[in-house]
Amino acid sequence: MTSAALGIFFYSLSRGDELVMARALVVNVIVVLEIFYLFNVRYLHTSSFNLLGVLRNPTVLIAITVVFISQLAFTYLPIMHSLFDTRPLDFMDGLLVISMGIAMMCVLETEKYLVRRGGWFDH
Repeated sequence: MTSAALGIFFYSLSRGDELVMARALVVNVIVVLEIFYLFNVRYLHTSSFNLLGVLRNPTVLIAITVVFISQLAFTYLPIMHSLFDTRPLDFMDGLLVISMGIAMMCVLETEKYLVRRGGWFDH
């Protein structure tokens, strides 16, 4: 996760964004990666790509909803920009952040598949 956060930070700066924009991207990437990670590690012995995994625990869905709404507030409410010295993300930056979460989920699913195939989880 640290690599992804640093990568997005330096990517943002390299394309000419201000420091405040790079900071906003990093915070959003960290939150999105944590959400995708949460869904992935709930099932270590099976794939997390199923609807049951998403709907099985309503408490997790409530927590994710609260985090999502809070992150939207952090990202788009002007008062938050003043408090945290950040900027709102545009649509393409939002897609970039979400795609990083999806990419991490795919990497973790591949790792779980390889571990299962190798028999390292046998009891």
